[in-house]
Amino acid sequence: MKKIFTLIVMLAATLGMQAQDTWTIVGVKALCGTNWDPTDTANDMTGNNNVFTLVKENVMLKAGEYEYKVAKNHAWDESYGSGEGNAKLVIDENAAYKVTFTFTYDTENNSDSELIAEATKTGEYVKPDTGDQTWTVAGVPELCGASWDPAATENDMNSEDNVIFKWTKTNVPLDKDTPYGFKVCANHEWAEAYGGAAGGQTSDNYEIMVTVPGLYTVEITFNSEEQTIAVSTTKTGDYEFGEKTWTICGVEALCGVSWDPTATENDMIKTAEGEYTLVKKSVALLPMTEYEYKVAANHAWTESYGMDGGSNNQVFQLDIEQEEGLYDITFIFLTETKTLEAFAEPSDPAGVSTLKAMNSKNTVIYNLAGQRVNKNFRGIAIENSKKIVVK
Repeated sequence: MKKIFTLIVMLAATLGMQAQDTWTIVGVKALCGTNWDPTDTANDMTGNNNVFTLVKENVMLKAGEYEYKVAKNHAWDESYGSGEGNAKLVIDENAAYKVTFTFTYDTENNSDSELIAEATKTGEYVKPDTGDQTWTVAGVPELCGASWDPAATENDMNSEDNVIFKWTKTNVPLDKDTPYGFKVCANHEWAEAYGGAAGGQTSDNYEIMVTVPGLYTVEITFNSEEQTIAVSTTKTGDYEFGEKTWTICGVEALCGVSWDPTATENDMIKTAEGEYTLVKKSVALLPMTEYEYKVAANHAWTESYGMDGGSNNQVFQLDIEQEEGLYDITFIFLTETKTLEAFAEPSDPAGVSTLKAMNSKNTVIYNLAGQRVNKNFRGIAIENSKKIVVK
């Protein structure tokens, strides 16, 4: 009996050890030694009682922002940063630092888990011996030709002192109020890349925007010691841009396909000057469920908008009184304010949707496909949730 009891105790201890999760700090190379690698055991944290730490000594950091997260069991299946994005360590001075990461895991409510990093200066900054580096501009195809390709040698930057690097391109068509994103990459790889205006390695892109459409000469300057970027744009001519195509992209449950800006079935229709609309009919939706989506221009990710006209995804959710079922969803995008919204109404079994009016001052009419039409439309339409015949 004693042997059986001992075996049970040993088995329980073994299972307990197997159940222990491993938490690993992952982030930019300057901070972690490897670039966003959850399998790097050198960055495994230690701890118990749901509090885990990792201390990294003699980390050479320049003034700027350094992004990081914590990943579970050497994979990306479960990871935490800050809110919906990465956590950031802000450094004010070039120096050697002792960096202490602390992760408090809330098993009751994972969203309340907390990840912080504290940096203590321990010495003077010593520049790593990286040899002569090649710096390349990688970004949107409208700017770079190649799409986000750090290996595109035609976008290599030039330098006379191996400190200040420059890249110049002429006759670049730039539309007004349109973000053209790029990064500056080292040695034709993504392992070391810079984009944020604050300096340091970050997931943020540097974005070029102009207020007047036209042809431009674009000059990008990169300081490899300070890791900062400067951009100048000079208008050299006029350029006529065509009407943009706007497409709703998001989770498959909402859009039918997953985050696909080329899905023409999700193209929006221009319903007024500066207003675009898409109606998706009979979409199966669940209550208390968030569905993320964005709007993209010209079937690409070069220009896209989500929450508050920014880069974060917009979130759609049924109203609190709406139950599980089939719904007709109306997406509305206003190009001037970059406002993106969605409304849901229960699908009519007879095929007539009860769509919300988008302009309370005027009567809004839709065709049987759920598309808004103008006063010149003729045929069967829907007005105020009722079928009418427009002659």
